[in-house]
Amino acid sequence: MKVMIDTNIIISAAISPNGNAAKAFIKAVMPPYEPVVCDYIVDEVHRKFEEKFSKHTTELEAFLFNALQVIHIVPTPEDEETEEVKIRDVKDRPILRSARSAKVDLLLTGDWDFLESGIKKPRIITAAEFLTMN
Repeated sequence: MKVMIDTNIIISAAISPNGNAAKAFIKAVMPPYEPVVCDYIVDEVHRKFEEKFSKHTTELEAFLFNALQVIHIVPTPEDEETEEVKIRDVKDRPILRSARSAKVDLLLTGDWDFLESGIKKPRIITAAEFLTMN
């Protein structure tokens, strides 16, 4: 099962290694799951981390160095999809586009713009929900 791991899960996992996001992240990078991120997410993680947690960039770089050894990075398509207008934040739309292009089954996120969008494919799920899945 392919799981795209969103920016906020990666950042939360990096800064709170005992939290639900970190537990969900660890689960998502282990078989039977196939972890995926898009190049847009990698760029967004760096940008957001620099904006909000600039004193901890060394920790993020170490975390990403290890994480990206097991996570497949996919390109972000440029062509917009009609259903992506359901995502309120236009900055999140490339992530949905990437998830669909990569044919992921789950989008693991804590972002309410995704969670409240009503989009069915891929299934959009929180860390807490993901942790309860078998």
